[in-house]
Amino acid sequence: MKPSKIDAKMTVRLGFALLLGLLSGLTACAAVRPLTGKGDRQGIEAAVSRYVAASNRGDADALTRLYADDAVLLPPAHEPIEGREAIGAFWHQGTDQGLEITTLKVEVNGELGYLVGRYHLPPTDEEPADSGKYVMCLKRQVDGSWKLTADIWNSSSDSNDDADDEPRAPPSIS
Repeated sequence: MKPSKIDAKMTVRLGFALLLGLLSGLTACAAVRPLTGKGDRQGIEAAVSRYVAASNRGDADALTRLYADDAVLLPPAHEPIEGREAIGAFWHQGTDQGLEITTLKVEVNGELGYLVGRYHLPPTDEEPADSGKYVMCLKRQVDGSWKLTADIWNSSSDSNDDADDEPRAPPSIS
């Protein structure tokens, strides 16, 4: 028995409708996250808060866990430090207590975000106060958390007139 023209048209339309439905479903599954979202900004700010808290506690291990495996740390007057393990070794040399930050800008675009801000460290018995600027770049991980991928800061204070003085170690994000 030969199908009629109407049956053939219905079969084609049905096939087309199924194909569109399948493609729509696949597109929904692969949908890109919004470029910016309140949750993204909050996630980045929470990571920075953990950073400041870990630094102020002197907890180098907690600080190190905030970095991605392939992160780079760019401390002042120091060669770049690449990789979480090497960054951990840097932070195990010491952190400064009393770190305060002021975030001036947070931007998120998909899986990447960054912060720009200012930091302040109070004076200690060994070192004068230090203030400056920072930039931190973060990347969303598979589990949805945010990890540091690049961390740089530089001092703005004029308190170190001696060129041999190294800037204080740890300001970064918060």
